[in-house]
Amino acid sequence: MIKHYILISFRSFKRYRSTFLINLFGLATGLASALMIYLWVNDELHMGQFEEKDSDRHFQVLVNTKYSSDINTKEYALMPLAKAMEEEFPEVEKGIPVMAEPYYKGVLSHEGNDLWAVPIFAGDGYFDIFQSDFLAGNKANALDNNGVVISTKLANSLFRGAENAMGKTVQFKGEYHQGPFVVTGVFKPAEDDIIPHDILLSFDHFLSWRPENNNWNNGGTQVHLVLKDGVDIDQFNAKIYDILDKFAGYDDKLFVQKYSDKYLYGKYVNGVPVAGRIVYVKIFSLIAVFILIIACINYMNLSTAQASRRVKEIGVKKAIGAQRRALIYQFFSESIFITFLSLLLAVGIATIFLPSFNTITGKSLAIGQASHLVLPALTLTILTGLIAGIYPGLYLSGFKPVLALKGKLQASSGGLWLRKGLVVFQFATSVVLVISAVVIYQQMSFISASNLGYDQEQLVSFNRDGKLYEGDAEAFMGEVRNLSGVVSMSYLWGELPGQVSGGSGMQWEDMDREAPRVDFSFIEGGYEMAEVLGVEFKEGRSLSKEFATDEVAVVLNESAAQIIGYDAPVGRRFYNGHDVGEVVGLVKDFHFEGFQKEIGPFFFMYSEDGDRFMTKIRPENQMETIRAIEKLHESFNPGYPFIFEFVDDSYQQVYLEEKRISTLSKYFSGIAITISCLGLLALTAFSTQRRFKEIAIRKVLGSSNSGIMRLLSKEFTVLVLLAILIAVPIGFYLMKNWLDGFAYRISLEPVYFVLSGVVMLLFAWLTIVSQTAKSASVNITESLRSE
Repeated sequence: MIKHYILISFRSFKRYRSTFLINLFGLATGLASALMIYLWVNDELHMGQFEEKDSDRHFQVLVNTKYSSDINTKEYALMPLAKAMEEEFPEVEKGIPVMAEPYYKGVLSHEGNDLWAVPIFAGDGYFDIFQSDFLAGNKANALDNNGVVISTKLANSLFRGAENAMGKTVQFKGEYHQGPFVVTGVFKPAEDDIIPHDILLSFDHFLSWRPENNNWNNGGTQVHLVLKDGVDIDQFNAKIYDILDKFAGYDDKLFVQKYSDKYLYGKYVNGVPVAGRIVYVKIFSLIAVFILIIACINYMNLSTAQASRRVKEIGVKKAIGAQRRALIYQFFSESIFITFLSLLLAVGIATIFLPSFNTITGKSLAIGQASHLVLPALTLTILTGLIAGIYPGLYLSGFKPVLALKGKLQASSGGLWLRKGLVVFQFATSVVLVISAVVIYQQMSFISASNLGYDQEQLVSFNRDGKLYEGDAEAFMGEVRNLSGVVSMSYLWGELPGQVSGGSGMQWEDMDREAPRVDFSFIEGGYEMAEVLGVEFKEGRSLSKEFATDEVAVVLNESAAQIIGYDAPVGRRFYNGHDVGEVVGLVKDFHFEGFQKEIGPFFFMYSEDGDRFMTKIRPENQMETIRAIEKLHESFNPGYPFIFEFVDDSYQQVYLEEKRISTLSKYFSGIAITISCLGLLALTAFSTQRRFKEIAIRKVLGSSNSGIMRLLSKEFTVLVLLAILIAVPIGFYLMKNWLDGFAYRISLEPVYFVLSGVVMLLFAWLTIVSQTAKSASVNITESLRSE
């Protein structure tokens, strides 16, 4: 029987090529979209989920600090905390300190070759919880004594291979850490590791270089725990909640989160982990489901729309004794068969478009490497085939033999309304996707076009290290400032936007000592940093080396002045956490963090330290100016590579994920519209097929082709308008929730919804007109003789 069903399916596909191709293309497009989204979702769900010995018991300690407005959660704890928790709590099998700052870099050198490298200082037990695929060396003792583990990229660049690197001596030069090391291992970075790094060093080395840091007054360390089996996490969190008060006399509260949840649930509201990237995983999973449902609806509508062509086939089979169950099997087999053909085409489509998809998502997904995809793909295909074939199978197999042999198709009003309802669902889903794409695009455009309050154009940033950190900075900056293409120059600690310092120990005149502490952000760096950034002064002046007292002075922003209650803050005394100085200037608020956060209290302060130079260059001959700076850098700081970036490029990276979502939403909206229009084409064909004789009679009575087209289009236009009315409130609700994640955002203007509806209506009209024009021009004689 299976052979018979396949043969019948081939004959049907051959006879009705257009229906077959539309079904094949619709299902293949839906399956290809679902496959690519599945690959992306699967990769997202496995980020940070390792298969090492203790990975399933791996938790990270997080710290909650209460401020006046909210609770701030950070992942960096105090230096001795890992060891103290291991000793204090029997639930902890191992406490592992990890020093991992993504913006901290050092230089790895060998025989005159110098490469930038991002280090991690790892405590004992690191390799039992973090994925590290060693190509050479032994994990058990790789970080003992003076060992260093390097990535395959560094091994290939410095030694032309992992084996050649083993046992070689390298020099590492970092901000606080310098010295010779022996390469004891080479690892291949795990694609699902969320802490970027190129080299691994022992945490004991970090402490030996800076032993004074190993006290309860210094932070900056991640604390990872291996908990014993059976530990109740809620009880353990309650137990460690106030432990910092005992250890160090601090009010900060502790809790642990499973490390594998960090990537997807890395957002915190008032000290509680909430949905982060998991929101996008859920959104695109739903998009994949809805695109598949839309494709299945197309198959249902096209199959039933073409039912009149197969009425006599069904009548003959029933007349010679075929049971309804056998016919249902036939139509299910036909549906599953075409779905498997669609799967083959979908794999080809996905393979072609995956490189572009990877470019958008920033991943390295490949169907050929995803052996785990086989079973889900087959399951998805069978399920799609069953869903797509269920209604046609039940509908077509239910024809009465006598009427079927006469070629009379009895369409129930219930079946017609079901098909119309399915088309409304298709278009409502598509309109929601279009609304989402429009709103996300507008929000990203708003962010790109907004005035940040500082001038990031032609602002170049590069590392301050080596001799330039130790004492030659002023001479170097003097030479750079003399270049004709340079406007101004200074340095700071951190990067813009987002990576600025913060603290809550600030004090000022007339301060309410009983009020909750206030969290201030600040940039500490060289003089004239405010001028280099181009922030606008409301009163006062910038920090300047011409005034000796400016070593402890500050420049506040408007939000800081408001918090401390000063209408005219210049001249007031202010304690910056280290020294008491004077407020010498007031600047307008500017976005030193992303648009997700409201602008808070902020100040500039002077410091001899600072790990990045900021240089304002002229727009003319930019590359010549940068090459001149590079030459000066080589002469002042040999052995340290000159790697620069434009600050506006760094700013774009802050919203990289949102921009990726914006791009993907546009593509998937287009796919949904295309498939939905195919569904509308199916319903239009079904309806006009039933009205051929009516059309002929109207033409005999003098109706024009345009009049008939308006008549046939009317009911479908109503369906699309109904879909738009349903979609608008849903789209408004979803986009309002998404925009709530931004402190500065666009308003949901009516034009976004009107534009989305008009776009969908235009596509629908083009689809309807293409089919109704064909029906309106049908031969009158043939139509009247068709029954």
